[in-house]
Amino acid sequence: MNNFFNMFKDNKNLKYAVNIFILLVIISLILKLDTSSIIGTKTSDVTLSNDESPDLTTENYVYSLEKRLEQILEKIESVNSADVMIYTKNTPEMKPVYDENTSNETNVEVGGDGTKREVKRETKQNQMVLGSNNQVVPKYYEYPEISGVLVVVKYSGNKDIYPVLMNCVKTLLDINLNDIEIVVSNR
Repeated sequence: MNNFFNMFKDNKNLKYAVNIFILLVIISLILKLDTSSIIGTKTSDVTLSNDESPDLTTENYVYSLEKRLEQILEKIESVNSADVMIYTKNTPEMKPVYDENTSNETNVEVGGDGTKREVKRETKQNQMVLGSNNQVVPKYYEYPEISGVLVVVKYSGNKDIYPVLMNCVKTLLDINLNDIEIVVSNR
């Protein structure tokens, strides 16, 4: 062990190498340290840039559609109440704006026998555009596809309300008639 320490004292290059190694280990530990608990916020969290950042869950999206459809259907004459249930296939998804960098590189190599070989390389980098306060700038939202609608209405009128309700739901949600079920109750 003494031989190692004597060699370490005498060799300046070894001292520099060990010091740099220790410095790199300390820097890597600092970079891995999660400072969000110290600061109080997560640095990797990204929020939407709208003032009212919508909660993009399927339940909230479907619930708001159901309530709006119920309010509209209840405005039809002699419809006392309406209950709506909507089925969707997947969850809503936000498509952010990307800052895209593309670089092209072409190399022409000439072999010893006079043959030419051309090598093309294209590199693309996509980075989300962030607004103020580390917020994503949204391009558009892709909402889930509606796969079925069930409407139960209490109706006290004498006219046939079924075709009116079918056309309302079809027009408002832009779905096939086969995906809509209407139940009319006169009670």
